[in-house]
Amino acid sequence: MRIKTIIVSVLILSGISLTAQENGILLTLGDEEVTLGEFERIYNKNNNENSLNRQKPEEYLQLFINFKLKVLEAESLGMDTTRKFIDELSGYRSQLAKPYLTDTTIRDAMVREAYERSKVDINASHILIKIDPKSPPEDTLIKYNKAMEIRQRIINGEPFEKVARATSEDASVRNNGGNLNYFTVFSMIYPFETAAYNTPVGGVSMPVRTDFGYHIIKVHDRRPARGQVKVAHIFIRLPDGTDETAKTEAWKRASMVYDSLEAGTDFAELAARYSDDPNSARQGGELPWFGTGRMIPEFENACFGIDNIGDYTKPIKTFYGWHIIKLLDRKTIGSFKEMKPELLEKTNRGDRASHKSHLFIEKLKQDYNYTLNDRALSYVVSQLDTSVFEGKWTVPESFGRDMLLFTIGDKQVTTGDFARYIKEQQSRRRAYSLRVYADEMLKEYSESVIMKYEEEQLPEKYPEFRHIVEEYHDGILLFDIMDERVWSKAVKDTAGLEQFHSNHLNDYMWGQRADAVIVSCDSTVNLEKARKAYRKIIKGRWDEEDFNRKFCQNDTLPCITFVTLLVEEGENEHVDKLNMKVGIGNNFRDGENTAFVVVRDIRDPEPRKLNEARGQITSDYQNELEMKWIEELRKKYPVKVNQSLLSRISYKE
Repeated sequence: MRIKTIIVSVLILSGISLTAQENGILLTLGDEEVTLGEFERIYNKNNNENSLNRQKPEEYLQLFINFKLKVLEAESLGMDTTRKFIDELSGYRSQLAKPYLTDTTIRDAMVREAYERSKVDINASHILIKIDPKSPPEDTLIKYNKAMEIRQRIINGEPFEKVARATSEDASVRNNGGNLNYFTVFSMIYPFETAAYNTPVGGVSMPVRTDFGYHIIKVHDRRPARGQVKVAHIFIRLPDGTDETAKTEAWKRASMVYDSLEAGTDFAELAARYSDDPNSARQGGELPWFGTGRMIPEFENACFGIDNIGDYTKPIKTFYGWHIIKLLDRKTIGSFKEMKPELLEKTNRGDRASHKSHLFIEKLKQDYNYTLNDRALSYVVSQLDTSVFEGKWTVPESFGRDMLLFTIGDKQVTTGDFARYIKEQQSRRRAYSLRVYADEMLKEYSESVIMKYEEEQLPEKYPEFRHIVEEYHDGILLFDIMDERVWSKAVKDTAGLEQFHSNHLNDYMWGQRADAVIVSCDSTVNLEKARKAYRKIIKGRWDEEDFNRKFCQNDTLPCITFVTLLVEEGENEHVDKLNMKVGIGNNFRDGENTAFVVVRDIRDPEPRKLNEARGQITSDYQNELEMKWIEELRKKYPVKVNQSLLSRISYKE
């Protein structure tokens, strides 16, 4: 497809639009009409001041006419109705539509939001009330009410940590009392992050729903972002449950490494030798850049606490063992312009991408007045059974297929459409609430319908999109019909190609050519004696075998090679030195060998055989086929040009 795309891009006239303009008809091709406005727009686009080959309107019009004639013929042959064409255009259209099927305003706002949040680190605690994502609404409500009761206890004055240890279902609560320490943008899932950044210091959020359940968040502190650091470390592991003897040995080992550093031993050398972190040890202890919330607090605080690049800490104790940390580099939060590419990339993936898509869908629902019939949805739920979780559900015979389920713009979707989708998409899965299942399937289905509907509106909403699609439409047709009527035909029509060659023999002539031999000799050959034999080469009385038998000292290894040439002037520098005369040239270096050229004969100009110029002959035959074909098309689709309108188009030299 790539080759085809390139050819299409070269051949098509960019920006062709068949939409009529409110002005006169510049030309007709059979029943096809082209307005002055349409042609002028296309002409100006392809003949601006940056164009390499600018043409006058009269010249460009002939190319345009030929293009239009070919597309018209392709359409008359039904080439735009084939499955191959429809699928190919659909593929191009889907790719072209992608940039339009998103809201750049939403995206840009989320990128700016991420940048502003990146300037602040937040210290917060949370309580988690777990919820199965497949829970029915009534169970979800119970969990929500539980979260509200817990929140009220905190509002009433109970210590957050005490309530967290008693109620939170986050397994880490027993170690941290719910405290997550400091974190920054992209450290948490998006809904949690948003709630934390929107809660004031000392405040307690309302229950926040994520894929894990409901969270109650208390914000303890905000501080200016620390930025990022790059460090190296030497790690002495201290496994959980280690006895006192092992702990002592680990401390002695860490102290020994530190003393070696103080004595001047290279940090990277010590890391490679003693660190229990094999990945970083191979890099001299180096770790990737990181910022707030990426490491355990003790390690992170030690890293950011180093004042100067190149300084290192005393052994630092963490849950995992002992660390000696060296600061390699640090950087603060950059400008929005500097950080935008990274922020944009992160915003376009993960749960932020899902949120962005959700906002776009909600915007489209509002724009196109999306309306859901809850009664129809409840009816579909009533017709489902648990076989849908085995992938075996079938639409009941008595199923009411004509109930209106939802509308989007002027499109109506029925219960039958939705039932068909469920039947096609069902698969084996864990059974859960049929209502929740139906809601999930409706979300998937309605979003696909809404996005498809939006794609269908693109030509009307965005004229430039319509022009590009029309460009691909005509370009594909042009490629296909040119391939059928010209390119492949010229290659396959052997008899026609041979006849064309026969009719144009004098157009494909060899110039005067030298019939020459390059004789290459290794260091064992007596060159003077070998050169004296050149006349026998000219007369054809000696060949490579004769020369080797005569001049090689080792009969088993050829010492002389022959390369025959038939070249025109300018094709070989050593032959050229003989000025197209029979004879022997001077010696020259040929790699490790010494060589000389012998011109045996000078041939007069003669026609090239078909195989000797097939590429050029085929190309010229294609041009002839195309010219004759265009003549036929101009008869089939008579062309009329309004010259007075054409003269209105300005042309600047």
